[in-house]
Amino acid sequence: MRLKTHQNAVIALAAIAGLTTFARTVEAQISVSDLHPSFYGSAELDTRHSQFYLLGMYVGMGGLGWSPYFNVNAYSLHYRFDSNVANSDSTLSAISPTIGMAYAGRNHGVSFGAGYTWVNNPDAGAPGAEGGGSNGATVSFGAYNNGTGRSRMHTQLLSNYNFGSQYLWARGRASVPFRNSTRHPARIGAEVVGQGGGKDLLKSNSFQGGPTLEYTWTPQLRTTGAVGYKSVGGSRFASRESAGYLKLEFSFSP
Repeated sequence: MRLKTHQNAVIALAAIAGLTTFARTVEAQISVSDLHPSFYGSAELDTRHSQFYLLGMYVGMGGLGWSPYFNVNAYSLHYRFDSNVANSDSTLSAISPTIGMAYAGRNHGVSFGAGYTWVNNPDAGAPGAEGGGSNGATVSFGAYNNGTGRSRMHTQLLSNYNFGSQYLWARGRASVPFRNSTRHPARIGAEVVGQGGGKDLLKSNSFQGGPTLEYTWTPQLRTTGAVGYKSVGGSRFASRESAGYLKLEFSFSP
């Protein structure tokens, strides 16, 4: 087990070093005016007395092709080991910076990143800790495609793995314009989220899904709401539990 942990750490550190070296090769070609920051956040509540809050910043470059990016977010998770036990509440918080490379095409793109997560009050198998519930190196992957047909469907996949807590989070989304109008500021769709991991007997997993509503207020500001059903289980629970959830997100690109 110790050897496997060391191997995971080496792999993660090698990925970070590789991305850092690659980013430095283009650093001299980047000026401050090329950088485009954006800010984002989310809040999720469910009927299991779980609350998750996240706030982050992404700094990338405009234009097509490959370019480096930097991302950092901080999150807080309030959760309950057993929804039937009132005194089993706990809270953890974390900060997670990432550096990586992103490819942007005219209607699609992918990104690869590596970083590290520092956690206060760690719990490796905390249910719902998207970036992981304990200290550890991380790797991330993202992909999107913006359709150009009549439906103009947008699809997105995001994922993150924390080697320290052996925790994986992944989310897939798809949306189409409201009333099939490309000029309408609203888009309707659906999301599916799966996450889980941990160590020893403190493992957890969670699967959720439901409809989404995205609204573009201005070219710089967009919000998304989601409501649906969640199923939570794992070795740390006596039985599988279900809950409804509500999520609100925003993204702002000045």
